[in-house]
Amino acid sequence: MRWLLVLSWIAFTSCRSQALPEPFASLERGVAEEVRQVALGGEGYARMLSGWLLVDREEVPLAERAEYAWRYALFLEGVKAFEPGWEAKDAWRKAARLLLEAQDPRAFSAWQRLLPEEEAVAALLSLGEGERLWEALFQGRAYEALLQVLPLGVRPDLRAQALFRLGRYGEALPFYREWARRDPRGYLGLGYALWRLGRRAASPSGEHLEEALEALARYPHPESRYAQGRILEEMGRILEAVEAYRRSTPEGLWRAAGILERQGLVRQALALYLDLGRGGSPYADDAALRAYFLAGELGLAESRREALNLVQGGLGLLLGKEPLPPPPAPSSSPPPEASLVEALVAFGKEAWARGVVRYALWQRPQEWPALVPFLYRLGAYREGIRAAWPTLLAYPRPYREWVEGYAGKEGLDPNLLYALLHVESRFDPLARSPTGALGLGQFLRSTWADVARMLGEPPADPFDPEASIRYAARYLRWLMDRCAAYRGLEQVACAVTAYNGGVGYTLRGIAREGGLYAFLRFQERDEPREYLAKVLSAYAAYRAIP
Repeated sequence: MRWLLVLSWIAFTSCRSQALPEPFASLERGVAEEVRQVALGGEGYARMLSGWLLVDREEVPLAERAEYAWRYALFLEGVKAFEPGWEAKDAWRKAARLLLEAQDPRAFSAWQRLLPEEEAVAALLSLGEGERLWEALFQGRAYEALLQVLPLGVRPDLRAQALFRLGRYGEALPFYREWARRDPRGYLGLGYALWRLGRRAASPSGEHLEEALEALARYPHPESRYAQGRILEEMGRILEAVEAYRRSTPEGLWRAAGILERQGLVRQALALYLDLGRGGSPYADDAALRAYFLAGELGLAESRREALNLVQGGLGLLLGKEPLPPPPAPSSSPPPEASLVEALVAFGKEAWARGVVRYALWQRPQEWPALVPFLYRLGAYREGIRAAWPTLLAYPRPYREWVEGYAGKEGLDPNLLYALLHVESRFDPLARSPTGALGLGQFLRSTWADVARMLGEPPADPFDPEASIRYAARYLRWLMDRCAAYRGLEQVACAVTAYNGGVGYTLRGIAREGGLYAFLRFQERDEPREYLAKVLSAYAAYRAIP
């Protein structure tokens, strides 16, 4: 935005001759009484931060320090920042201990957020009782503690679910039955527990599975019908499974369509795919894409046209259909924090500047069109994309020189590389996945080492953004070459799926299924299927943005 550039220049030229603005100058000096005055009477992020700076100062009254820790923890919980040091859990731990020492009733709520940690369990057992305690322990996944304090005959729903989640399915059965006598939802849990026990048995068609089907039949709900379908499918009763799936969830319809197609009942499968395509579930575009090809095989021109019209997202690129571009962000004026943010940046206080913007967005989320550019300016791309989704503003182009340079070197469309990084990490160079993937390109260390060997160099730092972009471009090019049996966007689809699922998984699957589109439909994992749709949607968006 032009106004952001103008403000940046004004702030830079003016702040060079000025002092750090108050109240941040007081925080910089660190005099306890000055900081305390900001905490007591200040505003915005400065008030939050100053209080947090005092929580360990014993000269400040205990109740006051507990209040500061509480409100700062609430702030971190609300902003959900993707930055080391901004984790809410550490603040809640500090707040919980201070509130407990101060005998503040909010201590229960603070400790509840730290479950299932042992210290939190012990604190809650000393602070609460009855329904409030039981619900807190259950929601906090402290199942063993819940089983110890929950009286027999009370809340069989909680006891049954706690035992189930601990894998103690047999022990859970009588409590699910007791729950079901009071509430038919108990039959759903009873069915799942019996299903798990049946899976553990020597024969998958044992008595537990039949009893599970009987229990699930007594709860008329799509989720229950889905579970029936899964059990029947495992038992080899395929057509019965299809009938259960037809009355279940979108995932059940997706499975039913696949079974029918595998059984050669292609017209019936086509009808289910079209039904799914007309809905709004995550399977809609995948189902419409499959319907397009099946209708073509059957020579059903009208059904094929309908399927093409139903494909709305990035998968439409595979059919030569450009999705609609993301909607523009509403127009905005500079936020009141603009000059303060730029002044803090000019003094090298980017972390404080991010705090100011985060606080503003937390308090005034409707002003995201004005605040997101500042998050981008400060490198907080994940938060900016989250706030701006799904508008055009959610598709920034950071690291432009590197992305365009390395994409060009590898013969890639820069928009494709942008799309891949957008989906992988939201441009967070410090991103870590639960599976151990690291950096902008979300590489496992083994794959990172493989790419280093391709480049003929020792492995670089996966958290270095330039290195991650360079490695991602090289790896994507290598995958494109492995997918050379295809051309154009089909080659892209093959390579992108391999980036997520692995090249061996992808090429073996294509060979097994006899083609790319059959593999995309019948691959064993959901994640690569969903990943391809996300990357192609982002690719279409970047292609539509100048």
